[in-house]
Amino acid sequence: MAKLPSGPPMLTATLGFLRDPFGSWQKFAKQYGDPFTLRLPTLDPWVVTGNPKGIRQIFTAPSETFISSVTHAIPLMGSFSIHMLNGDRHKRERALMMPPFHGERMRAYGQLIQEIALQQFAGLEPDQSFAIQDRTQAISLKVIIKAIFGVDRSERVQEFEQVAPAYFQAFTPLLQFVPPLRRDLFGLSPWRHFQQTSTRFHQLLQAQIDELRGSGELGEDILSLLLSARDEAGNGMSDQELQDELKTLLIAGNVSTSTAMAWAFYWLHREPETLSRLQAELTALNTPLPHPQELLSLPYLTAVCEEALRLYPVTPGVGRKLRRPLQLLEYTLPSGVVVHPAIPLAHLNPELYPDPLRFQPERFLKSKPTPFEYLPFGGGMRRCIGAAFATAEMKIVLGTILSQHRFDLAESDLVTPVPKGAVVGPNTGIKMRYLGSAVPLVAP
Repeated sequence: MAKLPSGPPMLTATLGFLRDPFGSWQKFAKQYGDPFTLRLPTLDPWVVTGNPKGIRQIFTAPSETFISSVTHAIPLMGSFSIHMLNGDRHKRERALMMPPFHGERMRAYGQLIQEIALQQFAGLEPDQSFAIQDRTQAISLKVIIKAIFGVDRSERVQEFEQVAPAYFQAFTPLLQFVPPLRRDLFGLSPWRHFQQTSTRFHQLLQAQIDELRGSGELGEDILSLLLSARDEAGNGMSDQELQDELKTLLIAGNVSTSTAMAWAFYWLHREPETLSRLQAELTALNTPLPHPQELLSLPYLTAVCEEALRLYPVTPGVGRKLRRPLQLLEYTLPSGVVVHPAIPLAHLNPELYPDPLRFQPERFLKSKPTPFEYLPFGGGMRRCIGAAFATAEMKIVLGTILSQHRFDLAESDLVTPVPKGAVVGPNTGIKMRYLGSAVPLVAP
């Protein structure tokens, strides 16, 4: 094998990745240079870079250069998930899935998102403490169930709210990264529990697919649009493809979006000046409850969301495995290596973002970084298809709730990012205290 960049010993790399991927990757880049190599148990070598030039080389390489690097998650997402597909199959699936997630389609979902957000914050009493991430996760889950899955019957919504989180929790990190543990062991193993939960979740998904397919009148939800999508040969998606893509959208959209929203609430309330500036922008709309479309166009609210995703992205990297050699900076990497554009290394680069650990939304009002300097949703042919949906949801939820309610932080210590399953999230649920309803936001 060609010589790879230097990097830490396997134990150091593993402990660093599991405990603090953001901080450890910064430490490794400083110690070993950029790019550096991580060797983790049971996985192919990772070559990690936060250099915009290296990220550009990865994101602009021909799609046939890569194959999926997340096959260890096939039991969770399914072999037909867009994350598992390669080559022409990946291009076909992406072409079928992209149109329903076009940014303009958010007009159809904005009102629903706003209603769900208002419901989750109704009934709070002054001085009541709560975990903001519990609220944002409940919002995000219900948005997916209704807007993406097309569920409108309350009893089925409740079933999904119970079964979907249990499904993801059952697929533990040990099952994900240690395949030999995927054994029944007389019905008592974690694998058996995952299989039981998986069966129930798949039954729910199939029931929803069957109901919409048999209704004869498809709606505006994402699943309905996927049911009607056709490729160049006139073929639609099979039930198994639909199931796997719905699972993928739930994984990518629920925890990731809710985590990003929780960070935004946190930083706004740690930095009173940013909160005041955002409240002033909302006040200037001269309405007690801003319309979702108005919120989507607010520049400072947009900058707040962009800065929250910059400072604490929900994933440390967007790996892809090499099918053929790739020139990365001064290294010629062989096939079989996983290249990792390191999101935190790019986002915390002081040459790109002065004073990078400060929450400063204003930096996004002054200039826009390139896709190789700012990549919270990845990039290239595998950029997250739900990026427009996620950012729109963030803006609508933040703008709606902060126009109606006032809070302060109930966390005295600094909240820090830690690995939480498939994402990196706050080490607490971010405790906040409710101060009461907002003064009607009508300008004099």
